[in-house]
Amino acid sequence: MTLAYLLLALLLLLALAYALGPFRSRPEPFPKSPRPEELKAELEVVKTLAKEALGEERKRLLAQAVRLERQLAELGQDSPPPRRLSPALLGGAALGLLLLGAGLWAYTVPRLPGETIITSRNEARRLGELERQAERSGKAADWLAYANEAYALQDFERAVRGYLRVIEQEPRNPQAVRRIGVLLFMSGRPAEAVQALQIAVQAEPDEPEGWLFLGNAYFQLGRPAQAIVAWEGYLKAGGEARAQVENLIATARSQLASEDQGQRVYLAHCAACHGAEAQGGSGPRLRGNPVLRVPEAVREIVLKGRGQMPAVPLGEGEMEALLAYLKGL
Repeated sequence: MTLAYLLLALLLLLALAYALGPFRSRPEPFPKSPRPEELKAELEVVKTLAKEALGEERKRLLAQAVRLERQLAELGQDSPPPRRLSPALLGGAALGLLLLGAGLWAYTVPRLPGETIITSRNEARRLGELERQAERSGKAADWLAYANEAYALQDFERAVRGYLRVIEQEPRNPQAVRRIGVLLFMSGRPAEAVQALQIAVQAEPDEPEGWLFLGNAYFQLGRPAQAIVAWEGYLKAGGEARAQVENLIATARSQLASEDQGQRVYLAHCAACHGAEAQGGSGPRLRGNPVLRVPEAVREIVLKGRGQMPAVPLGEGEMEALLAYLKGL
């Protein structure tokens, strides 16, 4: 590992030497025009919108992108030729990258059978040992230790397997049931998550995690009053994310008082991740987001999900109300 860090330091020094090169050259008589950067920024926005647009709107945006690229090319004709890297510097950087890659492969890339998410061989080895121990003993305590380790490493597939083996022997084991509820919520199944989490918080009322995700599940199901009760249980149990949960409670209370259907839909299904004012949170900022200009793209993202965002099953009336609300942000 030390060798890898030394190689990385060498590569950074070479990059720094190249970056400082312009300070040793003769200064330009006039400042550069800001126009190319403005065109590049505008081009990025147009390309983003084109990816989400459909039909004639997509054609219009693609045509606009071509015009912007042509203007950038014309401006580039008057620019000075790009600075060339010397062969020695280029060769040194390539050698540094090759050696750095070899070092990182030797010390960090997983090689144990079945490794997918885990990037540390030591962590993978530890998890493998716990799994073999649980297989040998068959004890619920050993399966719980294995599942907890997998959960901590965010290897949720193995975590589910371990917790289910615990529940086979101890159907009301509070930690296993609670974590299954959490994982059900994270996989976009809030109704099933509520069933597991209700059992967990009754068995361990002083465990904040169960209350937090129970509130999240209720809120996603459009039951803000019950979500408030669960989040208040989280605060009573001494949960550390006090400020964030108080904001969630305020959001749920705003939803109960809201008369705007679109806002109610937003607060029920979107605010937990994107913020009560669409300012962003665990999800991206929506206020001012260019994607809101393409309603069909928003519809597809909401109904089908994308990346870490699960699909949100909305009726047509709810979807139209949400789109109208987002358009007014």
